[in-house]
Amino acid sequence: MKKIFVFIAVAFSLISCFGDGGSFSESYPFRISFDFSDNVYLSSFSKDSLFVMKEGEGFTYGGYPLFFSQKHVSGDFKGGFLMSYCEGEADGKLDNEENANDRYRVHAAKGHDGSKSYAVFYDNPDASQMPKHDIEFGYKDVGTCTMYGCYVNNTTLVARMVREHFTEEDRLTLKAIGHKHDGSKVETSIELAKKDTVMYNWSAFDLSKLGSVDYIDFEVHSTNPSVPGYFCMDGLEGH
Repeated sequence: MKKIFVFIAVAFSLISCFGDGGSFSESYPFRISFDFSDNVYLSSFSKDSLFVMKEGEGFTYGGYPLFFSQKHVSGDFKGGFLMSYCEGEADGKLDNEENANDRYRVHAAKGHDGSKSYAVFYDNPDASQMPKHDIEFGYKDVGTCTMYGCYVNNTTLVARMVREHFTEEDRLTLKAIGHKHDGSKVETSIELAKKDTVMYNWSAFDLSKLGSVDYIDFEVHSTNPSVPGYFCMDGLEGH
């Protein structure tokens, strides 16, 4: 597996900003696809690449000051977000043999809207191996960010483990937790899988309930410990 370490510089313009009192300052809609131009893929990427920060603690994408956090120990990725260029499978299909990249490979043909890259999140059950917050708004000292939603999917490894180990009572659930400037929290969730219904289409995850936030954390809850806490994200939208 080839790892490419990239950091995409932040352009501090296209984002919303709300003061602590809730006053409106400036707002621009954004949509983060984690995708790149064909020229970038040809010159910088290789098939089944994973994008992590070797020295830092995460990455930004495009011109948006949203920081996608990750945790490393001795240079090894332990938890949080990374970007994946691992080619998926046909929707709902599974190879007969496991692939070394299955934990970072979407359980679909491609990213949402046919994108080549997407984000993958791992919720390490050891909290010490996770970043403090999973998505951080770069202007949190002066304002907050409002999310509309994103698209989520399972990884191929999760789909395989669900089909092998889930019983009728088991469930895999993704929870998003918005942290506000006043210290309060708001949560929302979506079901990723049960025994005979494993998400393999990119599905909309409504994050509007979170409102204006400084940070967002994600938790993947499985009632069966054999199914690990991975999920894929694409098309993150907000203002």
